[in-house]
Amino acid sequence: DLTIHSFLSAVRSYPELEFIVQKNEETSPLWSGLLKAKDMPENIVFLHDESKGTGKEVAEGWPTDPTFVAPSKKIVGFAGGIKPSNVKSVVQDTLEASSKSGAREFWIDMESGVRTTLINHDKGCTETKDDVFDLAKCYNVIDIVCELGLMEHPTELR
Repeated sequence: DLTIHSFLSAVRSYPELEFIVQKNEETSPLWSGLLKAKDMPENIVFLHDESKGTGKEVAEGWPTDPTFVAPSKKIVGFAGGIKPSNVKSVVQDTLEASSKSGAREFWIDMESGVRTTLINHDKGCTETKDDVFDLAKCYNVIDIVCELGLMEHPTELR
């Protein structure tokens, strides 16, 4: 209860910020405690992510529980194995899941799916690997989402 109280105190201290709570089995003590709290602040939103940042794809369908839709904003987030090669079907599926849950808006979160591993060799033939954020993959995702008609293509990215 002290953790929940402290977290809510911080959230209420910064109403101009949006606090994203990752919803998965590991974070259950946090999100279940928040759901029990009275008057949950409007600047808390939930992100469904059973992959826990590992990039593992969702196997059993995207959650549709209305409990996790931010009440005032009617928004919810989804993550788990999303990458350019599957973003079209993921967006279509999460659009349906968010609608079933009562959300008017949703967002998708990607980390590993928009990263690339670069292999480097130094003069001593030592191989090193650099994990880098890949803007080309991000632009690819933007193109796909725009092709689905969910947003206008940003003119500065054409």
